[in-house]
Amino acid sequence: MKKKNEDSVSININFAGLDSDALFAVFDGHGKYGELCSKYASKHLPETLAKYIKKLRFRQARKKLTRTYDDFKDEPVMELSPEQVDVNIELSKEYTQLACHTAHVQLNNTMHHTKEFDDSLSGTTAISCFIQGRKNRITVSNVGDSRAVLGRKITRISKIYPDTVQNDRNNNVSTTITYQALPLSRDQTPHRRDERVRIKATGARILSLDQIEGLEPLKEDELDDLYHINNPESSNEEIYNGGDPPRVWSANGDFPGTAFTRSLGDSIAEKLGVHAEPEMVTINLDSEDKIIVLASDGVFEFLTNQSVIDICAKFSDPAAACRAVVAESYELWLQYELRSDDISMICIFVDGVDWASPLVLNVASPTATSKMNGFKCLDALMGNFIFDDVKDPLTMEDIEIYSDKHVVAGTMYSEVDKTNEEKACLISCLKTTNIFKNLTYGMLDALIPLFECVVVKQGDWVIRQGFLGDRFYIIDHGRFEVRVVSDGDENLNGFGGSVVHVYEGSRREQCHPFFGEKALYQSITRDASVVAESDGQLWALHRHAYHLALAKYRKQE
Repeated sequence: MKKKNEDSVSININFAGLDSDALFAVFDGHGKYGELCSKYASKHLPETLAKYIKKLRFRQARKKLTRTYDDFKDEPVMELSPEQVDVNIELSKEYTQLACHTAHVQLNNTMHHTKEFDDSLSGTTAISCFIQGRKNRITVSNVGDSRAVLGRKITRISKIYPDTVQNDRNNNVSTTITYQALPLSRDQTPHRRDERVRIKATGARILSLDQIEGLEPLKEDELDDLYHINNPESSNEEIYNGGDPPRVWSANGDFPGTAFTRSLGDSIAEKLGVHAEPEMVTINLDSEDKIIVLASDGVFEFLTNQSVIDICAKFSDPAAACRAVVAESYELWLQYELRSDDISMICIFVDGVDWASPLVLNVASPTATSKMNGFKCLDALMGNFIFDDVKDPLTMEDIEIYSDKHVVAGTMYSEVDKTNEEKACLISCLKTTNIFKNLTYGMLDALIPLFECVVVKQGDWVIRQGFLGDRFYIIDHGRFEVRVVSDGDENLNGFGGSVVHVYEGSRREQCHPFFGEKALYQSITRDASVVAESDGQLWALHRHAYHLALAKYRKQE
């Protein structure tokens, strides 16, 4: 029997009386009445937020200061006159966040008392983006473990190589465009130290299912060693280890078992600190901010923030971008699990930011189309969708030659057939590395099929210094320069700094050096660049493929 999709999405243009404002939100329900909880939140959060925005607009127009919900909760909604709208319509950052905070807390209270469902062990997470078009400002509110990610366009100037995007022959330089993923939210889960401390202060326990059932020893204090702990400076990425995540449990019972530390609903878990107060981020968009993604955690189980933005950046149509991300996520779920989580996503393309006039939107959804210049948005493709897209073999263009973070739908982690000679070559090389030398041949056999064959042309950037890395590379053949920009220096010419080393691989000489092994441990920035000095070939292993393959092999032992 097919599992119900418990996710809901909400798209609201002309929000709270302004045609320049909008609210987008994704809700991920859970528990027996998870579907009802997410639908309830998708309907009532926009209504509740619009009500408090209108109240605070009136207060701001009248210069009546307020700092807390209690100051204005009983004040009636007052509509402003056209004259007041033109002058005083935009809420300050502080008032905007106060309205968002109040709306989430109030919605949580109404869910506790509604007769439509019982939220004692059911609820929903919520990620939303409130857009103030006249100010080119967005406010993201997060309750739970869904995510918001911003894709920022980065333009770099470098010397001409054969595969550059756009050449300037007069200046003998090339312009290359990449997109950097910037987190607009932080997952609120027991992986985070601050959330664990807050939850444990209520007397709750933080344990995995195996620990609660006595199948594994209690190692709660070792969470910092087992997981990447989020902090304000982190990229919001966690290492998926193939096991059950830490969960919130009552001190004296095997409930509620939530894998998140904030939610709407969940009245029993709320007594253990799983509350509905959102974490909020408010930023002003600039001309380089081009993509906004809101998605449930099912999208990010096997895809990083950067991977999602990289996929979206390949398309000019947000609908096509959503299809590609959902298809890739769904395929990875089926490849590594016996099930698929609900997968929901909203993709917004920012066509332009005009500081002289209000930011406006172009919104498309399955039920309606409303055209306004500036944004393009899709109410995206919820549930377990299967797409029959043609899956081309991986090429160097797919790998993203200006940073090693690109993911192509349908190709990530796919097993690549290899000759016996190639298998023997890879095993021989791996046995000389500190990472792999102690692995059994059975483990190596599980990893070898997951190495991707990457064809490289002269001038290709395999790794770029300062970018997050996610692959380990073995050279099949070819020459590769290692370049470093020293601390305090700038990469003014775009060449990547001084050449500090040269790797050369050769089948004839049976020489196969390797680089990038740190990326297999965690998501860290590269401390050097690697550029192809000649045409060649690499074997690449993705970090997630590495961890999942080892986890699967150990379960089979």
